[in-house]
Amino acid sequence: MAKKITVYVAEELHRRLKAAASLRGQSLSDFMLQAARLLLEMPDRREAAVEMDMVRQAAALATSGEELRRWREEGRL
Repeated sequence: MAKKITVYVAEELHRRLKAAASLRGQSLSDFMLQAARLLLEMPDRREAAVEMDMVRQAAALATSGEELRRWREEGRL
């Protein structure tokens, strides 16, 4: 059975949320459920930091410092 929650937001935020839901053809409730699910699926800061460290280590092992500098200048990092 679904549970109900109540969230209080400023009038301007409510207006923007309702407009965004409407533009997507969704009810405000469906829009907020989708937003909550997306946020819950995102890694938290700690998980993201660990993943970034692993990417950095892999990139450092596979590429030279010069190549990393060039990538940074090109906006690839």
